[in-house]
Amino acid sequence: MSPGRLSGGLLVAAIGLLLLVGVSGESVALPPLGDPGWAPPALPWTLAPWLVVVLQASAYLLGGASLVVHLRRPTPLRLRWWHLAGLAALVLLTAPFGTADHTNYAGYGRILAQGGNPWVVAPEDFRGGEDPVTWLVQPPWRDTPSVYGPVGTWLMGLAGLLGGESMRQVVWVWQAFVVAAWLGVRALLVRLGSPRPVVDRWWTTNVLVLGAGVLGAHLDTLALAAMVAALAAGLARRPLLAGLLTGVAASTKITAGVVGLALVVGWVMEGARPLPERLRRAARPTLLLAAGTLAVLVPLHLLAGREAVSQVVGSGGGVSYATPWRAVYTVLDLGLPELAARNLTIWVSAAACLALALALWPVTAALERWPAVRALLVLTTAYSLVAAYVLPWYELMQWASLTLALGLLVAAARGEAAPLAHHRGLRLLLLALLLRGTVLALAYVPGRVRLPADVETVTLGFRFVASPLATVAVWGVVIVLWRRTRSSRRPTAPAGPSSRSATTPGG
Repeated sequence: MSPGRLSGGLLVAAIGLLLLVGVSGESVALPPLGDPGWAPPALPWTLAPWLVVVLQASAYLLGGASLVVHLRRPTPLRLRWWHLAGLAALVLLTAPFGTADHTNYAGYGRILAQGGNPWVVAPEDFRGGEDPVTWLVQPPWRDTPSVYGPVGTWLMGLAGLLGGESMRQVVWVWQAFVVAAWLGVRALLVRLGSPRPVVDRWWTTNVLVLGAGVLGAHLDTLALAAMVAALAAGLARRPLLAGLLTGVAASTKITAGVVGLALVVGWVMEGARPLPERLRRAARPTLLLAAGTLAVLVPLHLLAGREAVSQVVGSGGGVSYATPWRAVYTVLDLGLPELAARNLTIWVSAAACLALALALWPVTAALERWPAVRALLVLTTAYSLVAAYVLPWYELMQWASLTLALGLLVAAARGEAAPLAHHRGLRLLLLALLLRGTVLALAYVPGRVRLPADVETVTLGFRFVASPLATVAVWGVVIVLWRRTRSSRRPTAPAGPSSRSATTPGG
């Protein structure tokens, strides 16, 4: 079997397994959504807990293997419009799974649509806990008001308005928003110069994107669409528009505002002029970017109210089990107050994130022609690898940045295989990120908080051990690649007389 057919077969099998979980009824991966109303109903069967785990885990392993095969022997993936339409339709026939976050999106949207304040009222308190939508919000969000920005929460309100009194209907409208954002990101990446086969391989059908972000119906997909749009505006020399879109992205989810920093770094690093001149040239677009960002952020948050600001600001501070920082926090907690141990862990992780970003910069030297794209890739990768709190769908920004970077290299080389063949360090980094992303996805299988005891024991054990070890291994890969780039840049000493005579015939 040719590598192309093998990769394609693995990919189809992986997506098929994920879709099977999504069209089935309530399970350990898929929370109850009540009467479907006019939304697509589930198929009339229920999957056993361990069967769900096997299906999800197999899908991520097969999807990861498909990309590994493609990485070794690149084969263009050529999707037509009907492939995209068919895949989008299949996604919209499923219910979100691998998480229960979509139930809180629907709950906050319902509260807002009914005139309540989702930044103040928790779903379990709305209408005495008897509302037909909010009572289905799942732990751990039942007693938590919205922690999302105004744009994200208002989109939830629109879904709540359109979906009516059925949780399933509200969730389906939200899914339609997510699918539109997923396809919108695809269109933007292509417009930015990444060839369609690259985009469809590493973004559109990437199981780590499709499973965690799209089939999970996560808000991050919507924030990412605004982030990539801001990048496109910045690269088109429209800094004010880029700032406005950066404000929209950050008002959807605060971490998406990193695109503004990437654009500033790109403007400063652009060209071969002396640094003072580059700083002077970057000053005007930077000021316009900042003005545009503030012109969106400030009025939207004032309109949402101070409760929204306090909820968004106070939502940080977590240390997830799937990161190495959980072990650091646990050790610090033995000798420090809980809050001090948590804060110290977060500050150390922030410093490590900066250090890893600095190490990644020379590793990504192949992208020096596109400094803003390079900066975005470095920043999003450092965040996904080193942040104290990371979940599989937090990697969407990294995968979009990687897709664009790979596509630009392919387009510049006019060949699918050439770029990575000439940049082994970047290829090794991509492989490491792919393997780590697969492990992180597996660490959150099946995804719901309340699980049968045997399933919980296995999945939490994998989350506590395998994912942190995989992350540390990628840190090691980055350090090795950084050291190689440093050693390769050191000037070699001129050959002495003995070395010259050694190369002389008869010497």
